[in-house]
Amino acid sequence: MSIYSSVFNELKKYGERITVTTEEGKTSFIGVLEPLLYKNKLYLGGEQLPQGLFDSGNYLLICPADVKLPVLGTAFFEAKEKKFVLKRSETVTMSSKPVYVWAVLSPYVRHKEEDVL
Repeated sequence: MSIYSSVFNELKKYGERITVTTEEGKTSFIGVLEPLLYKNKLYLGGEQLPQGLFDSGNYLLICPADVKLPVLGTAFFEAKEKKFVLKRSETVTMSSKPVYVWAVLSPYVRHKEEDVL
């Protein structure tokens, strides 16, 4: 079994449906989306945070290598009943073959001007 197949099988097993909305429409894929806990944020104030507690900062997305993520700032990602925007992404390769894509998403924050329109 190839590395890509192994990663894809794990994503199918543990992942969830993530929907991407762009100007062209909606598409979805299976991926893993979890809070991105930086090493220096794990022990705020010298105490370990309970498992699952995070500061609503960034999220790490892992998805299959064949997923084509949109250009930064041109799409909304929806999962876990929340909206996110893409901050950064990269395809991980081994022996010049794509294995998976990782991305950093941040929660979408609605601006007050949007409420008026």
